[in-house]
Amino acid sequence: MPDGIPSPRPGFSANSASRVRHHNRRVLLHALRLEGSLSRAELARATGLTPQAIANIVDDLIGAGLVREAGRRKAKRGQPPIEIEIAKDGGYALGIRIDSSHFHAAAADLGGDIIETREGPAPAQGDWLDFLSALYADFAGRFGAERCLGLGLVTPGPFDVTWPGVPTPGAVPALQSRAIAEALADKTGTDVLLENDATAAALGEKLYGEALSLNDFFYVFIGEGVGGGIVIRGEPYRGNRGNAGEFGHAVIDPNGPSCYCGNRGCLGEYLSLSAMRRDLALAEAQGKDATAARDAWIRRAAEALSIGLTTIENLFDPERIILGGAAPVALLEELARHLRLLRPSVRQDFGDDRLRLSQLGERSAALGASALPILAATTSGPA
Repeated sequence: MPDGIPSPRPGFSANSASRVRHHNRRVLLHALRLEGSLSRAELARATGLTPQAIANIVDDLIGAGLVREAGRRKAKRGQPPIEIEIAKDGGYALGIRIDSSHFHAAAADLGGDIIETREGPAPAQGDWLDFLSALYADFAGRFGAERCLGLGLVTPGPFDVTWPGVPTPGAVPALQSRAIAEALADKTGTDVLLENDATAAALGEKLYGEALSLNDFFYVFIGEGVGGGIVIRGEPYRGNRGNAGEFGHAVIDPNGPSCYCGNRGCLGEYLSLSAMRRDLALAEAQGKDATAARDAWIRRAAEALSIGLTTIENLFDPERIILGGAAPVALLEELARHLRLLRPSVRQDFGDDRLRLSQLGERSAALGASALPILAATTSGPA
């Protein structure tokens, strides 16, 4: 089976045949996204699905305007096969990644190609619903509200969790409730899917970046806080309430600095941008050399991350770990250089290839956000 196409999952969704059908649709669409166009027979071979299952899925997706027949391929003999391709112009989806200071927005067609991107400062105050709905209205006014499959809203999590200390760094408390999705859907008239930024960034890497050929990987999101995106068999893993992947709250040292979650020594207290600014400000107040203080912070942060990554590798045995997020690329590159000698784990025989650096930067979460409505539209409904 080609790389990047999830293999059928043993025992998948034992209590729901519809979830199996949804999964099979995603497998088929992923194959088309990778190859551009395939015949029905080629789709069956690429996905491992039966010809009848492929025929049923293709007919349903054609009826929904999500794929189309692209004509017959030239053949030396016999009846030429009809190629199937994603109907890129059948609609578009909007993705917005936003935190307390900045936003990225991306509109993508059904094939996942980016039509337009925008970024700018988040509002300092005011109604967040008004800001987000106005951003949606601007895109909808130019590309057509009736053609929009929905809006993927991505923001730092966790959702519907109250920490005993201060709010999550970089998060907008008003957006950390799943009720925001329904409220924004009512205001805009379009479907809204809410996701945490690390999971969305992992999805962005799967569709556009370093994870195109990977089925099992872990994405480390470094920003104002620290998060993790878990992808297993090509599917994002969200956990019981959608809050899986809070990598920043992995305890590195139980005697370490206090974290706003109520624990001590969490990874985010060593690795996040907010922690970096705090530590460098303290060093400046103590009269220490700025360059030396920054170098010392990099070493401490890389050491803490190395401990956390060893746990991740031993727990999940991922194909790769991808390092990315909202942190400056230069900072991620420095951390990666310090991580080349990773601690022993079940993945130690893979050497330096255990870790990859994202090339998408902060855009990865917005790109993943734009894919959420497309994936929802192409993996729902009867088969």
